[in-house]
Amino acid sequence: MFWGGFPHKLSTLIASMALLAAPLFSQTFYGSIVGTVTDPNSGVIPAVTVTLTNNGTGTVQMTTTNSVGNYAFVNLPPGSYKIEVTQPGFQRYTQDNITVAVEATVRIDVRMAVGEVTQTVEVTSGVLALQTETANLSQVVAGRSVQDLPLNGRNVLNLVALVPGVVPQGSSMAPLTGQNVFAAGNYQIGGGMANQSTSLFDGVPMNIFYGNLTALVPTQDAVSEFRVETNSNTAEYGRYTGGVVNMASKAGTNQFHGSLYEFLRNKSLNAADFFANRTGAGKGAFVQNQYGGSVGGPIVKDKTFFFSSYEGYRQRFGRLFTTTVPTANQLAGDFSDLRDASGAVVPIYDPATQCGTGDNGACPASGPQRQPFPNNMIPVSRFDPVAKKFAAFPYWAKPNTTGNPITHQFNFAKQGSTGGDNDQFNLRADHTISAKNRIFGRYTRWESKNISPDVYGNGLVSGDPISPEYFLTQQALFGDTYLFSPTTILDVRLSYMRWYNDRTPGTLGIDLKSMGFPASFVDGLPKDRVTLTRMALTNATYDAISTGSISARTNNYIIAANLTKIAGRHTWKFGADLRQLDDSYWQNNNPGGTMNFSNRFTAANGASPGATGDSFASFLLGRPDSGLAETLNWTANFTRYQGYFVNDTWQVSPKLTLTLGLRWEIPGIQMEKRDRIGGVDPSAPNPVGDKIGRQVLGDYVLANTPRHPERGVRPENYRLFAPRFGAAYRLGSKTVVRAGAGIFYIPTDTPFWEAAIGHPINLFGNNMVATVDNSVTSVNTLSNPFPDGLIPSPQRDPSYSSLLLGLSLRAPFREDAFGYVGQWNFALQREVRGFALEAAYAASRGVHLALNELNEDVIDSKFLSLGTALRDQVPNPFFGYVRSGVLSQRTVQRGQLLLRFPQYTGFRTTAKAGNSTYHSLQLKAEKRFSSGGRLLAAYTFSKLISDVESNTNWLDGGQSAATYQDQNNLRAERSLASWDSRQRLVVSYVYDLPFGKSQMLLQNVKGVADKLISGWGINGISTFQLGFPIGMTATPNLTGFNTNLRPNVVPGCNAVLDGPAQSRLDGWWNTSCYTVPAAFTYGNVSRTDPGVRTHGINNFDFALFKNTHLTETKSLEFRAEIFNLFNRVQFGRPDATATTAAKSTFGFVRSQANNPRLVQFALRLHF
Repeated sequence: MFWGGFPHKLSTLIASMALLAAPLFSQTFYGSIVGTVTDPNSGVIPAVTVTLTNNGTGTVQMTTTNSVGNYAFVNLPPGSYKIEVTQPGFQRYTQDNITVAVEATVRIDVRMAVGEVTQTVEVTSGVLALQTETANLSQVVAGRSVQDLPLNGRNVLNLVALVPGVVPQGSSMAPLTGQNVFAAGNYQIGGGMANQSTSLFDGVPMNIFYGNLTALVPTQDAVSEFRVETNSNTAEYGRYTGGVVNMASKAGTNQFHGSLYEFLRNKSLNAADFFANRTGAGKGAFVQNQYGGSVGGPIVKDKTFFFSSYEGYRQRFGRLFTTTVPTANQLAGDFSDLRDASGAVVPIYDPATQCGTGDNGACPASGPQRQPFPNNMIPVSRFDPVAKKFAAFPYWAKPNTTGNPITHQFNFAKQGSTGGDNDQFNLRADHTISAKNRIFGRYTRWESKNISPDVYGNGLVSGDPISPEYFLTQQALFGDTYLFSPTTILDVRLSYMRWYNDRTPGTLGIDLKSMGFPASFVDGLPKDRVTLTRMALTNATYDAISTGSISARTNNYIIAANLTKIAGRHTWKFGADLRQLDDSYWQNNNPGGTMNFSNRFTAANGASPGATGDSFASFLLGRPDSGLAETLNWTANFTRYQGYFVNDTWQVSPKLTLTLGLRWEIPGIQMEKRDRIGGVDPSAPNPVGDKIGRQVLGDYVLANTPRHPERGVRPENYRLFAPRFGAAYRLGSKTVVRAGAGIFYIPTDTPFWEAAIGHPINLFGNNMVATVDNSVTSVNTLSNPFPDGLIPSPQRDPSYSSLLLGLSLRAPFREDAFGYVGQWNFALQREVRGFALEAAYAASRGVHLALNELNEDVIDSKFLSLGTALRDQVPNPFFGYVRSGVLSQRTVQRGQLLLRFPQYTGFRTTAKAGNSTYHSLQLKAEKRFSSGGRLLAAYTFSKLISDVESNTNWLDGGQSAATYQDQNNLRAERSLASWDSRQRLVVSYVYDLPFGKSQMLLQNVKGVADKLISGWGINGISTFQLGFPIGMTATPNLTGFNTNLRPNVVPGCNAVLDGPAQSRLDGWWNTSCYTVPAAFTYGNVSRTDPGVRTHGINNFDFALFKNTHLTETKSLEFRAEIFNLFNRVQFGRPDATATTAAKSTFGFVRSQANNPRLVQFALRLHF
């Protein structure tokens, strides 16, 4: 079989071409022209000669109509064509300027007129934009739209958002620097989860084996056009569940064409961030230069062509950081001015006075269990030595603004300088070997560098990217199309793509011993990747965030081909999609470890802290609630994907076309080159049970062992069949009715942590034993967090099973269902006065979707009635067999032993138990202007319900819903999805103003006056969208035992507040409507609250341009682009954590989600 020895080098892939005796591959960017030739009486005419000419390259193809009068040209590169029909006894028929878009099927039916062949019937009108042959929902973003619409950072993937059924998530609409580059592909398409779609460039994927993320974003000048498909695609497409973004690169023609351009932007004409104005931080720095050029043309006329482009992008901009930092008094231990919102002093209690310990008295029946520090001041002599070092580092910046005059919250506001550099080069060559054979090749290189905002001046940053990062993507592609006959066509593509990523932390290589940490902790950390330890406080705004480290090397090897056979009324396609996807990876988000602090150790009662104590005070005393240091190794993950399909486009009659297809997918399993991977079998007896004398179920089982004979996470699945159906019926020449449906399977790598790097034998979590009684007393402290040292990652060490005991595991189930999405649609399309109008019902249903790190090791809800007895210390049966964490102690809380897997302290998995339901009404109006401009209006009214969220929520900017509250009752997690947009309208336009010679107005103007008034035009994108529902959490979580907590809603309380958005920045909703649940109970707020939403979108991006012809072949274009034309603020997501803590920011808004008004100028020379 093909995969028996799948290659690791492209040369070996090319050698596999011998396999093409069998039909191969699938997805394509090519289009088709089909039609029926009839006589004046509507009778079909067989054996008619049909000639097709590519107007750009001069390539000529010929075919004849079959016995039912049908003809077809398939595998056509997007472009402009001319068709000519000849038959003795009839006049010659010609039609020119036929536009074939990406993956479009254009119908040209010809009614012949009786006469001599020397007579000609010439049709000059364009073809209407009706979709008459296929049933999927899709939209072409044509060349002028790609080139001319105003795009912030010229990110061509932003244009995906023009299409009905598409919702951008996170920062997907932002430029490609100063953030994670993967955000560019973070779209929800057709109700599918983000990053579960596929992006193609010249028919091969740009997605990599890293969460199915898009690793290549071609520049505008490299893309001729693209199509976005949102529902019910044909069997040619697989390994996705949302939609398809199908791009075609520009190719050379018989005419030399090119461009040179410079886009320039600085802060002078930009508006300031709303909160920068409010806090006095001022307008951030901004300098952006985007420059480049392209050239293409013939090498040998009508035979060999080239096209190349280069773009450089340099951007530096200010990012506003508004946060809370300790005051000078607090750094000295003085909390006398620590106040809650009412102005009352928040008392700080001394954990050394905990009742019932040492010489302290017995605990009272109620009331404080500790004594407050006199005058609310912690003596410097009590400071932990490591805490002293961090305070002096300095870990936190000094306050620079007043903030809240009572609580001193948000007392730091500063513009941090960030941005980055991008360079992309594209080269394509096309060659016609003969009338039967044409080939092409393309090479793309994209290099991106991000600069981190060192806003605190200490190498630590907040936000994404959290370190300086370097990305390099390279893709090489070879394509060959061979016509055995006009009715038998083979298309082949070979592709190799490599993605390279390095994240370099600002404090890389720091000596943690100089910060006071002992050798027992420091010596176990990775020697060449140590960074400053992260001090994570529950007042999240206190957290400076120590930076993480990543090194990744990903390779895609792909063979792509399809065989098309036209037989009578049937156009058959057969194919296969063969990929090997590699990913060598190393990631530690906190290479120096993390220490977690809350107000518990300085509260009146550690188990129930209420509005007492403070996390920074707990830090000064060196009393963390928990800590984690991860030891890990490089992993070499890979998978082998196979997809085979058959598809029949059946022209049942001149009016009815059916598309019938079946795809068979063998998805591949997650494997690791040294077998350092496995899966959890929840029913397998754990060996520790033999030692403690009772059965303990649940064990991580290594791959390629007798208990887990497969090399991967789970056995390969050979039962994934995906039927596809479509019907298109023409009600006359101006109306089409379509319906489609299909099954689509999820890519195996969308839950990224199923890869080897996420398995506990490779990423080993050493848990600090900070407390065993909910922060009532301490076991280990900040200055000596791991007295017994750190355990290295066990990999395939025979003792791995015992080493994993006591950990919080993250691993997949060995046996699990395979996720899929069913899609269906019904659409009506009508041409009315030059407008193509479409109304569609589109829906999808997701089944067995991957849950995002569901913690399966949770206490059964029936035990919550035991209340505080769950926290009682009882003898630990695992003592002596566990080396780390709370289970290494002699006693343990009773609740720990009642967990589903008591031998572990947690077990997070991507269980395939999620579901989603999407219904939508999608309306679209499109107008194509004779000048090449276009108007597109897209409206979507939708509802997305789910109990699961995206597996790439780290790209979502904090919008994702609250985590699962009660894992025993997942049905209660069903709610509106975090990205339910409900209503969205996008209007885009490219329009040449009708002034000047040969135009509608002022046609007779000549000379200089004509130069001044002609060539003007406008472009723009206007977006209006309802905000997203908000998911809330609650703290402190007094239930615990791996549960999560949401608030209770007060019965009858209306949380929705009226008034303008600016009046609700200190209370986006009525916060009194929500309360923190009592201990050992769950909140009753749904996973997302349907009553409160984030701020919606009301945005206008606009461009004015002037194109001045210098000569017959040269013109100079001036552009002025304004993003957020009216400078309307879209406020960011409010703080959604209800808390009993004194300094609550619940409901507060302190960020702007969109950019303030930005102005950009450009000059472009066309030749």
